[in-house]
Amino acid sequence: MNMCMTAVKAGHLRFAEKMVKDLMWEAGHNGFTQEDLSDAVGPSCRTMENYQYGSMPTLAGFMGIYRTVRPERLAEKLAGVCGGFFVRPRVPDRPSAMLTRQTAQIMKETADVLNAVAAALHDDKIDKGERLAILKEVDEAVTELMTLKVYLSEGNRGR
Repeated sequence: MNMCMTAVKAGHLRFAEKMVKDLMWEAGHNGFTQEDLSDAVGPSCRTMENYQYGSMPTLAGFMGIYRTVRPERLAEKLAGVCGGFFVRPRVPDRPSAMLTRQTAQIMKETADVLNAVAAALHDDKIDKGERLAILKEVDEAVTELMTLKVYLSEGNRGR
């Protein structure tokens, strides 16, 4: 039992270290310097540099950096790990234009699912690669549907 707990703790630690490194990478990729993060969150620039190379921030420090950077790539990865979907917020110019674009995107993604299924069934069997391709297309279609659902549920109905 103790050996199992040690393995779980080590796994959690590796996951947390990877999340911090990914967050710091995305911060740099989005144009944030260590000085920017230090000013926004509080710890020194040297501490921010340590985070980049694997030092672990407190939960408050991690969340402060996360709120500052707003890392879409990391949010998408975390949603996937949790079995969910990350929906990027979109700012529409007009509700009708947004709904038209979103509906067209949903139809395109749904067509991609149907094409992947048709390609997989061409030889009357679905192998692992084909199954994964179908699941990828389904995830993309669900993400587009969820984007529309979020938009409509936030009170943007027909305005």
